[in-house]
Amino acid sequence: MMNKNILKIAKLLSLFGIIFLTFSCVDDDDNGNIINGTNSIVNYMDKNPRFSLFKQLIVKAELDGVLDGNYGTYTMLAPNNDAMQTYLNENAYDSVAQISSDLAYDLVNYHLLEALNTESTFVTSYLSSVSTVALTDSTTTNLSLLVTTEDGILFNGEVGIVEGDIDVDNGIFHEIDGVLDLPTLQTFLEADSNFSAFYNEAINTTSDFQDVLSSTDFHTLLVPSADAFTTFWSSANFTEEEKKQFFNYHIQDSLLTSDYLVTGYRTTHAQETIGNEDYLLNIYLNKDDGLIYNGVSYISVQDVVATNGVIHGLDETLSLPTLADFINADLDLINFQSSLTRTDQAGEDYINRLNTVNGTEAPFTIFAPIDTAFESALLELYPAEAATIEDIPTDSLTSILNNHLVTNNAYALENLPSVINTLKSQLQIAKTDSTFTLTDAQQRSANSTSVDIKAKNGILHKIDTLMFY
Repeated sequence: MMNKNILKIAKLLSLFGIIFLTFSCVDDDDNGNIINGTNSIVNYMDKNPRFSLFKQLIVKAELDGVLDGNYGTYTMLAPNNDAMQTYLNENAYDSVAQISSDLAYDLVNYHLLEALNTESTFVTSYLSSVSTVALTDSTTTNLSLLVTTEDGILFNGEVGIVEGDIDVDNGIFHEIDGVLDLPTLQTFLEADSNFSAFYNEAINTTSDFQDVLSSTDFHTLLVPSADAFTTFWSSANFTEEEKKQFFNYHIQDSLLTSDYLVTGYRTTHAQETIGNEDYLLNIYLNKDDGLIYNGVSYISVQDVVATNGVIHGLDETLSLPTLADFINADLDLINFQSSLTRTDQAGEDYINRLNTVNGTEAPFTIFAPIDTAFESALLELYPAEAATIEDIPTDSLTSILNNHLVTNNAYALENLPSVINTLKSQLQIAKTDSTFTLTDAQQRSANSTSVDIKAKNGILHKIDTLMFY
């Protein structure tokens, strides 16, 4: 409650700044006498009794002073009394007085936009309301509002304008025919036709997805567009368990708006049995070249914020990842990927092998050297030359690559043995609770830089030095 009050005070202070501007910008007559405005948002509702219940809500929220200025650029979406009475009845309130001041504050702000929006300027899109959700004790993000215009202007798929474009001193006023509930993830999944194809299939497939939508805990959902999902789903041939994990792969914990997304791996809700262990699969985001997941799917709609999470719309549908997917996508593994796909390594067919889920070699453990590992190795191998990966002889490169691959076992950090057999030699392993060190046959050491990256067909660990044989 204390955090809520702090955020409320901060919001009020920012809004009171507008009041200061109001008194700085009032008109005066020829004699210098101040003429106070008489048609603010609050004034208009006072003069029109059909908004008396919403006015009571504004007073309960202690926002009547803020909305009584004679200057501003607000857009107010004001439910009439019929809409307010329906809301009270549906939520078992006898009167506005029974609504808590915190909820009143959030509801009023959710009906308020900070920029002017006339009926003609509304387009199908997401707008940011003044209402916020707390991310931490000191940071917030604004709740989204869906506007659709295909069949007249609708807000969140169900609330329409009764009378619009009413000029008031501190903005513009639209009378609406419903109260806009604070949105949940489900609100937008149901209301946005671009999300509904994925949503309808998800809730019909797995109760896990519905549990997430019903939860008050924060989640981040990645939702492919209707066209992308429909095309993908029409050719998918999944078992019921595979369907369940497919939808779970599009769910992450926490509310991660685009500002908080970083390049790297995160854990999803998808579970896979790798070897004899159950693991949650990872997902890779490249933020350096745009917001791209697993190298194939861009975020096309960012930051649809609800009270219990955020949705990012994708331009392509994500499949459960293989190790090859991560090698192709990871910005730290460009040299490793180039080596695996070098023309003279075609006979080894590395990428196709690492894309295989049920082959004779799966599951795999990969010790993937990061780019600087290759750069250091080239200086070590060719100290007098400006060598590149292309200068490593074919057989030598094959042997080096094989020395980083383990077949028929997927070893997470906790299960790594003290000695491990790669496709080329043995490596010694010393580990702590969070890292490990490899030692090759030449007594050279490599430290882990990232561990336990889990794909459908194995586990990848990133290391800082190439292992020789």
